[in-house]
Amino acid sequence: MGHLLCLLGHVSKKELHKNKTESQKLGKGSFAYAWVLDETGEERERGVTIDVAQTKFQTPKKTVNLLDAPGHKDFVPNMISGASQADFAILVVDSTPGGFEAGFEQGGQTREHVVLVRALGVQTLIVAINKMENVGWGKERYDHISKELSVFLKSVGFKSSEVIFVPVSGLEGENLLEKFINPSLNEWYSGGSLVDVMDGLEPPKRCYDRPFRLIVTDVFKHPQMGLSVAGKVDSGFLIVGTPVVIMPGGTTAMVKSMTTVDDKSVDYSVAGEQCIIVLGGTDQTKIHNGNVICESQSRVRTTLKFKARVLVFNIDIPITKGFPIDLHYQTVNEPAVISRLISTHSKK
Repeated sequence: MGHLLCLLGHVSKKELHKNKTESQKLGKGSFAYAWVLDETGEERERGVTIDVAQTKFQTPKKTVNLLDAPGHKDFVPNMISGASQADFAILVVDSTPGGFEAGFEQGGQTREHVVLVRALGVQTLIVAINKMENVGWGKERYDHISKELSVFLKSVGFKSSEVIFVPVSGLEGENLLEKFINPSLNEWYSGGSLVDVMDGLEPPKRCYDRPFRLIVTDVFKHPQMGLSVAGKVDSGFLIVGTPVVIMPGGTTAMVKSMTTVDDKSVDYSVAGEQCIIVLGGTDQTKIHNGNVICESQSRVRTTLKFKARVLVFNIDIPITKGFPIDLHYQTVNEPAVISRLISTHSKK
């Protein structure tokens, strides 16, 4: 995605040159584009994404809020935090011989990511089959990966009509912004570029008419504006000057101002938008990641128990009454216990 941002003009030539120079000094020249989103010293030293990087870009038909989530198994909670805010997901797989197999075999990260994004409610998936230049943009390799993934995607609940495969080269930047004109590819691939595919997606239905809800993904003190929270508006809308309640604590606050993820000041935000809210009348100790900001007259309900329908994958021991679990939701994960098993819907 870093190379795509460069092609879209979001990265200056000076910044890209700096990334290339510094990555080559560390013997990681191919990481220059990844460093567009991996900005911390630890991420660059380890060569993996750790935190969820967020940016915004414009395509011919859409405004896209990009959440670059980590793929490494050590940072699954961060991946969940990013994926839980997504309208659609882009799964990047390695087409090189052995690369795809390493991620897709039992216990591989490709399988885990697919299961997680589907469990988090994502219904539309773009599969970017990357590094196609390493296999000569060959149809046989593309078909093999597409077939293997299609079977698995269907088994975890993705409809074939909601899955789109796109051959790309992240390093060379081919078939990202514009369709790649190459005889080896064009003789068998008739689809568009990655951006073409994104532009062709239908946006999900937004809950504009429901009470305002925003789940906090970050809390910080802005040097000029003060206490700020970031998150995605899940439902409803919010106007500057509105009193709000932060749940589950019940802390009250006032919305002083709002900005978009690219720091543009706005007067309101609606369902589906990512925003940063500056709050007054409270302090940072009373707001935490995972809190829900609500309208003062329509608070979200709180509970210590709830009923859930659970999809089970690859467990080593049976789930029984009293089974301890880690419950992940948006940016929080908490220990919990299964107190009762009500019924089994399917034994596939």
